Amino acid sequence: MPMMQSPPGAETTIDGRRYLYFAGTGYLGLQGHPDVIRAACEAVQKYGIGSATSRNRVGNTPPVLEVERRAAELFAKDDAFHFASGYMSPAVVLSVLQDRFDTVLIDELAHYCLDEAVARLRCPVEPFSHCSVEALADKLREAGRSNRTVLVVTDGVFAALGRLPPVADYWRLLADHPGSMLLVDDAHGYGVVGEHGRGVLEHAGLWGEEVNSRWPSRDEDRPALWTCGTLSKALGGFGGIVPGTSAAVSTLKSKSPYGYGASAPAIPAAAASAEALRIVTEHPEVLAQLRRNVARLRTGLRDFGLDVEDSPAAVIAVQLETAEQMRRIQETLAERGIWIAYVPSYSGVGPAGLLRLAVFATHTPQMIDQLLAELVRLL
Repeated sequence: MPMMQSPPGAETTIDGRRYLYFAGTGYLGLQGHPDVIRAACEAVQKYGIGSATSRNRVGNTPPVLEVERRAAELFAKDDAFHFASGYMSPAVVLSVLQDRFDTVLIDELAHYCLDEAVARLRCPVEPFSHCSVEALADKLREAGRSNRTVLVVTDGVFAALGRLPPVADYWRLLADHPGSMLLVDDAHGYGVVGEHGRGVLEHAGLWGEEVNSRWPSRDEDRPALWTCGTLSKALGGFGGIVPGTSAAVSTLKSKSPYGYGASAPAIPAAAASAEALRIVTEHPEVLAQLRRNVARLRTGLRDFGLDVEDSPAAVIAVQLETAEQMRRIQETLAERGIWIAYVPSYSGVGPAGLLRLAVFATHTPQMIDQLLAELVRLL
């Protein structure tokens, strides 16, 4: 397996060679930012590696609390819950909702972490066709006829495809299902999508007081809207994050086993995350540059006749006819000093696989044009 020997960024060292890097998930280019690295080093010297105990005892540390303060600021919420694993974000939210739902409706291409999270609820799980409003409407009508409360779950940005689901339509459909809930795992949308980088709900015009503010209840006359994510993709750090109202976050921290039973996040990861969140909040030009880069690469690919979706996501999927052709392109680009990913299998990937391109804020226009020029020679 290839080995990364530098922080991920526009230029990255893999197996001893420097590449132009259009893979992975470091979308804002913060993983190797000198201030982020310095914050992690200084925190280790001051606080050690970790508190070695759960947060409801003495596991809170200044870096962890600073992450939550910075995240609340970025997401315009009262508070946030920071924990050790972004993969566990949906499980953290749902861990306080046992026995609240009769049925789970999940996008058929949802990420593995969502599959695992809903399996813990011990109720029937039914997939619906990928990003299909009509398919979800059919499932909800069926649930309504039997008076079932429903949890609808989806990715915010599908990790291999860079596709956004029609969450505004999903939310509109759920208005007729009181006590139900929409949960969006926005791991690849946080820091990238939406005017302020708050994710797909902001992009869809849904970000506001309703988000992560209250828990679903059979006695409520409306559904609940929740989102969760990670700091390890765009936001330059590591670990899960759930921003929300003070009351909702307090419930998560006190009732979720990830709050009262798990160790607090590691000190260097928390300190790095807090500093990265500061940079994103105080320097919106970083997100603006990422948007320009995404538009430049998507436009360039379409100009070459490739079928590339119009999406604000920093992930771009290129699907060609055969696996052999895509493998050859990936290998030839690597020989020429450009690293992209060929993904043979993943959620949403067809039998031939796909080429997955990731765009960073730190890519220059010249880097993007070089990738485009090399790709067109190989197509």
